[in-house]
Amino acid sequence: MSLDTPKYLVELFSNIRGRSIAWDAHVRAGLITESDVKKIKAIDKVSKEKQVSVVEKDVDGYASLVLGPQGGLKKATDGKRVDVVTYMLVLLGDLLESVPAFTESLLALPSPFSHLLSLLSHTDEAVPLLSSSVLTAMLTASLKSSSKPTSDTEAALPQLYRYLAGLTKSPDVHLQDIAIQSYVSLLRSSYARITFWELKEETVAPIVRILESAGSQNGNSSDRGSVLGNPATAQGGVALQLLYHVLLVIWELTFEEVVAEEINAKYDIIPPITDILRSAFKEKITRLCLATLSNLATKSPSLNLPPLLLSNVLPHLQTISTRFTSSSDPDLTADLSTLIDSLENFQSSQTTLSSYRLEILSGHLRWSPPHRNEGFWKKHSREILEDSELVKALARVLSTSQDKTVLAVAANDVGALVREVSGGRKKWEELGVKSRVMELMGDSDAEVRYEALKAVQGFLANAFSG
Repeated sequence: MSLDTPKYLVELFSNIRGRSIAWDAHVRAGLITESDVKKIKAIDKVSKEKQVSVVEKDVDGYASLVLGPQGGLKKATDGKRVDVVTYMLVLLGDLLESVPAFTESLLALPSPFSHLLSLLSHTDEAVPLLSSSVLTAMLTASLKSSSKPTSDTEAALPQLYRYLAGLTKSPDVHLQDIAIQSYVSLLRSSYARITFWELKEETVAPIVRILESAGSQNGNSSDRGSVLGNPATAQGGVALQLLYHVLLVIWELTFEEVVAEEINAKYDIIPPITDILRSAFKEKITRLCLATLSNLATKSPSLNLPPLLLSNVLPHLQTISTRFTSSSDPDLTADLSTLIDSLENFQSSQTTLSSYRLEILSGHLRWSPPHRNEGFWKKHSREILEDSELVKALARVLSTSQDKTVLAVAANDVGALVREVSGGRKKWEELGVKSRVMELMGDSDAEVRYEALKAVQGFLANAFSG
C-alpha cells in the first residue's frame, strides 16, 4: 500500500530544491564546515542515480552530517537559518526515500527524533510540515524494522500524532490530507494503531467528522473537492482522494480487535460508511467500505452486526454482489460474501421485538414495519414499557435527535404506547416525554407535527390514568 506524496508537499519540496544556498557565507559564520559543504555539493542538483551512488558509499557520514548532534540541521536551527533548515529537511526526505541504508544510519543515531520533534513547533510554516514528513518516514521505518518499538519510537510517536491531529482540524484541506496520508503510512504497525487509538479523542474524532461529512446527503460537493482538484471528484462535500485516505485509516484501525469492538459505539461510524457505500461511484471507495465493514463484522460481531442490520445495507450488498466475481476480484467478493452471510444469519435469529429494540437502542429510527403495525403494538406495548432501558432510550432519542424522520418515528411510538397502555403517564412525565411531544407540535416539519399531535391526543385521552 504505497501512496503518492501529497501534491502540496511535492511542490514545496521542488521549490526548496530550486533555491540557491550561500554555503560560503554559512561556512564563514561557522554554521557548517567546508568539508560538510563539499559533501553536500557532491549530491546537490545531480541526478537521482548519482546522488544515491555517492550517499551509499558513506551513509553514516551523511546521516551525521544532516541529523547528527552537531549536524547541519541542528546548527542551522541554532543559527536561525531557515533556508538551510528547510534545505536539510528536504535532503533528508529525498535520501530517506531513495537510500534504505541511509534510513538505517539515521535510526542508529543517538536520539534520532528529538531535534525533528522540536521543529514541529517552529514558527516558519514550512518547517513543521517538512519535519513531520521526515518523522513519518523514519518512524514508519523504525516500526517496520522490529516487532518491539525502541524507547525513542515510543516517545516520538504520540508527539507526531498530536501534531498531525492538529492538521486534520485545519480548514485547509491540503493540510488535512498531508496528516491523513501520514497516518496511513504509520498505521501499518499494530503498535502504532494501538497508540493512535489510545489518543482517539485527538486523533480519531477529527477524521470521523470528515467521514460524516462524506456520508451526509446534505454535503456541498464543491467545497472540499474544488480545493484538492476537480469538484466533480467529490462525495458528500469531501474530495474523493481525501475520503479514500480517511477510509484507509479507518480500515487499518479495524484490524485491532479493541478498535473493532469500540469504534462504532464511540463514534457511530457504521451509518456514514454504509451511506458512502450506497452512493460510491469509485470502486476503490466501495472496496474500502466493504473491507472495513467486514473487519467490524468478523472481529466483533455481537457489537457490530446489530447496527449493520439496522443500517439496512443488506439489500444493497445483495444487489452489488451480482457485479463482481471471485475470479475477477477475490478480495472484494470475499468481503461481500462475509458481510452478506453474517447479516443474513443474524437477521434470521431476530424476532420482530428484538429488531425493534435494536433500532431504538441504536438511535437510528426509520419507518421500519413495526412502527405502523397495530398488531405489533397490541402484542408488545406492555413488554416494551416494562423494559426501562428501552423506554429511556426512546425518551433520549426524542429529546436529543435533530433528525426529522427520527423525531417523527419516536413521536409515533410514544403515541402508540400511550394509547395501548394507559397506566404509564407518570413514567412519561418523569422522563420529560410528554412535554417534549407537546413542544414538537410546533416543529417546522409537518410529519413531526402530525406524529406529535397524535401522541399528545393519546396523553389527553388518558389524562386521569396512572
